[in-house]
Amino acid sequence: MRFPLKLAGFRARGPGLAESLAWTVFYLATQLIAFVVFLTAFLGLAFGGWPSDINEIVELMLRIDFDRSFVPFGVTNLLCLFLIIPAVRLRLGPSARNYLRLGLPRRNHLILIAGAVLPLAVVSEQLYRWSMALWAAAAERWPVIEPWSRANTVDTMLDFARHESYPILVVAIALGPAIGEEIVFRGLIGNGLTSRIGIRAGMMMTSILFAAAHGFPPHILATVPIGLFLHHVYLSTGTCWTPILVHFLNNLLVISLARYDLVENLPGSPLMVICAAAYVLTTAAILNPSIDGTPAVVNSPVSMDSLWKRIVRSRVPVLAAASVIVFTAVFVWSAVAGS
Repeated sequence: MRFPLKLAGFRARGPGLAESLAWTVFYLATQLIAFVVFLTAFLGLAFGGWPSDINEIVELMLRIDFDRSFVPFGVTNLLCLFLIIPAVRLRLGPSARNYLRLGLPRRNHLILIAGAVLPLAVVSEQLYRWSMALWAAAAERWPVIEPWSRANTVDTMLDFARHESYPILVVAIALGPAIGEEIVFRGLIGNGLTSRIGIRAGMMMTSILFAAAHGFPPHILATVPIGLFLHHVYLSTGTCWTPILVHFLNNLLVISLARYDLVENLPGSPLMVICAAAYVLTTAAILNPSIDGTPAVVNSPVSMDSLWKRIVRSRVPVLAAASVIVFTAVFVWSAVAGS
């Protein structure tokens, strides 16, 4: 079984490494541009034009707690799409839809990937906890890196999730970034890099750029496995809508858990993390057993890799059921034992 995503014959060739770096910077810049546009419009409406005295702006910001308001954060996430989507369309030209692969996903794929969202969140959250502990120790030893902690937007997002309107959070935090980031990183950058430097190297480099766009080192580390899974889902299903869905569900899960102060209570025992990682890997193997795109040869010498592929092919229902049962049992046991 081969990955269904093929770039041969497309009129638009994807970006190489240098251009991919530029697109990563551009993605970050769109957030700043969107914020400036929003701020300009906001001040224009508030004062009927640009105020002549800067103190008036400062006084208004302090009065409405602008720096702690969700409005600029949420609006910026959505405004970014009005910059990102046209820019990607301009870069790819008429073949943009085919290049990005915007066909509808299959139902069985949707069921598989939806089931992997919670295990993926368990792995990512535990990586974040470990990396935060390392970061705290490093900041204590080297105080010069402490200011970098201000780049951590995770705590800010979780705080917003506890107080803001849930429907607005779903659109601004869960849906907006899912669409924008997947179009740029999996759709544009990912296709370009995998076609130029190979599937494995392209997936890894794309995931690193995707993680780096999140800024804060512990958050970067926790995002890498999510990026790899999203890219595998994209290549396996052949449509950009599947990583968008996984990304959306992951964001939705985080804000839902934060809404009820449950993020910190997400089980993170070694057994739990191992079972969650096994669930995610099994889902990835079921989606596409032939990771390297080469079909297994029945009469070839049996290696551990080919044996695993044959087991996956012949025991998909068994593997799926075992993954669900084991993960669910360990998750419930960990949650009860920790309560």
